[in-house]
Amino acid sequence: MKSGPSKTAEAIIALLIPPACREEVLGDLHERYTSAGQYMADVLRTVPLVIVSRIRRTSDPQVRLMQAVVLYLAFLGAAWFKDGAFLYAQWGLSRLAVPAGMALLGIMLADAYAKAGQASLLALVRRLVFGLGLAYFSQALLWASGPDLAVPGWIMFYGCALSALLVSAVRVLFPPAAEQPLGANAPAFWLESSLGATGNHKVLVRVVQGIAALVAAALVGIWIADQFPILKPRLGLGLLMNLLIVACLVWKRMTS
Repeated sequence: MKSGPSKTAEAIIALLIPPACREEVLGDLHERYTSAGQYMADVLRTVPLVIVSRIRRTSDPQVRLMQAVVLYLAFLGAAWFKDGAFLYAQWGLSRLAVPAGMALLGIMLADAYAKAGQASLLALVRRLVFGLGLAYFSQALLWASGPDLAVPGWIMFYGCALSALLVSAVRVLFPPAAEQPLGANAPAFWLESSLGATGNHKVLVRVVQGIAALVAAALVGIWIADQFPILKPRLGLGLLMNLLIVACLVWKRMTS
């Protein structure tokens, strides 16, 4: 009778597997066990595929694209507001993509490792905070090893603040599609659940257009503040108040 993997090894590997499919994957790995070397090779071959599969099931390509655009625009707007010269520095625009990409990766991983079932507002906020925390961690590594490749601290601060507001609006409108199969020819889950059969498509399109208009207005306001520094404090406060009002209106609309 063959022996199984050690309990310690299984406990460590269990932490790497998303909770929604942890029991099934551990059971399959246990059944295929023949030796410690074979078990570790099987883990290295299986676990990454499980994580990728779970990410595909808990996020939608269209929503990922919207979040990526919003995140990058948030850091772009923060750089424009705090230090316009940074945008013209070497690799300035590319460097802004690093925290935005790491934040998106963190959000996707947090969604994938979340427990099955409808998430509360607090859970969605925690996942967003995890994504922004991962962005900060990546920049901390760059600040320590290669400051020339990092984004300045104040740009990170304002970029994360603006990202939190805008991405929260997107995630309230289009929550993660947990446990929903996403096929290449199947309609997106958020599209089915949000639009339904009552013709609410135009309403959601107007909301998304409103968010896009808000981002555009923010960029215009940042440009004006850059041209007229004396107006910068007032424009910054006004932009923050408008973002808070829009976030509250979106949340009220989606929960009513």
